[in-house]
Amino acid sequence: MVRRVAYRKAAVKVALLYPSTYRVAMSSAVYHMLYFKLQDEGFYVERFTADKGPHGVEDGTPLAQFDYIVATVHYELDYVNLVKMLIDAGIPPRAADRRRPKLVVGGPPVVANLEPLAEFADAEAVGELEPLWGPLVQYLATGDEAEGLYYPARGPHPVEVKYAKHVEPDYRRMPEPEAAFSLAVELARGCPYSCLFCMESHLTKPYRPRDWRVVLDEAERLRSKYGVRPSIVALTANAHPGFKELLAEAARRGLRLSLPSMRAELLDEEAVELLAAVGQRTLTIAPETSERLRRALGKEITDEDVLRVAKKAGELGMRLKFYLMVGLPCERPADLEEVTSLMKEVRKVAGAVSLSVNPFIPKPQTPLQYSPMAPLAYLREKIEHLRRVHRGDFSFYDPVLGAVQAAISLGGCDVARHMEAAATSPPGYWRRALREGLFDYVFKPREDPLPWGHVKAFYPPEELRRRYLKYLEEACG
Repeated sequence: MVRRVAYRKAAVKVALLYPSTYRVAMSSAVYHMLYFKLQDEGFYVERFTADKGPHGVEDGTPLAQFDYIVATVHYELDYVNLVKMLIDAGIPPRAADRRRPKLVVGGPPVVANLEPLAEFADAEAVGELEPLWGPLVQYLATGDEAEGLYYPARGPHPVEVKYAKHVEPDYRRMPEPEAAFSLAVELARGCPYSCLFCMESHLTKPYRPRDWRVVLDEAERLRSKYGVRPSIVALTANAHPGFKELLAEAARRGLRLSLPSMRAELLDEEAVELLAAVGQRTLTIAPETSERLRRALGKEITDEDVLRVAKKAGELGMRLKFYLMVGLPCERPADLEEVTSLMKEVRKVAGAVSLSVNPFIPKPQTPLQYSPMAPLAYLREKIEHLRRVHRGDFSFYDPVLGAVQAAISLGGCDVARHMEAAATSPPGYWRRALREGLFDYVFKPREDPLPWGHVKAFYPPEELRRRYLKYLEEACG
């Protein structure tokens, strides 16, 4: 049973909103963290998700009756859900038309580019929760602007991404059987790599691995408290210097764990055996593309690495899932042929393989932010080719949704009108807008200054530009 702050007449009411399904919301570690930490400060809190409607999960209070809405967003298409939730609740979506509730938003895509939600948000959190907690609490408690948050009404102005130096354990969760990661435990913040397409690895620098012993004790305590298998989460879990030690000790204690996608070049036979020993039944690897493009992207994963890991996983009876990407800049027919051959070899050594194919989507704060997205017809053709030659489970991300995601993530504040129109229109708005050429900027190269140029992340624009040109030289030469 989750203990909550009871409603008091004088309490500031905060709606904790996640603009996706309840299942996805309850898989977000920061959503759990916010729920309890906001109550620690004396706020009255109820949860809201897109599939639960405009009334709180706890007491059914209408969203419009809250003083503040705190929304955490991890996916650009959920911006439209956020706008729709406001409209469905009878709340003017644009901040200029609204006195209450005030809207505070945060999350990786928000940090990368503040402008798409600038017309809707009263404040935006630029960075991780811990260093922004003081300003957030002050803003919610007083309504006065507290330095540390970003206030879109001031217009675009320089802001620096804030990072936590340390991550303290918190043993409070709301375990839900339907959630994939309801007992998520962070192994590290950030990633020691900087793959050129990966927004989060660029945004979350510097890399901060936690003490694996602390992580394991936290996972064991959560398992004992809630009776649910913990998930160890990180952008690159097996890059942690104590990764195998953590798995070995977890196996010794009989603690079963769930872990995310792994980098194949960092997995030896012992590591795969330890993953199986802690109960990991599916091994997920993201080769993305051919060796040639992988190297240019910053992924030093060879086909030999992939086959070695696949063979060992097959021997241990583990299921294999692979993520591939099509439409990367400078992609050639030979790259697709190579990855097709690789998948055939994987099936020979490991049996059935689940394959997920995604179009390359340019994202802010990455070197490939300057690159155009491949034409939709090209992406459909390549995905269909991989579907035909693959034997086994196959899924893909719709290139149209990829283009919409890019249109939002790469857009300025003018994209707000499209999100508002999509939230109030019958299905099909985005497809019509694409056909009409309203988002042609997605399919064209980009130059500085960019709409998110005032967000000062770990890498300055000139370094991102240098890395982009180096990629073009390596991959297109």
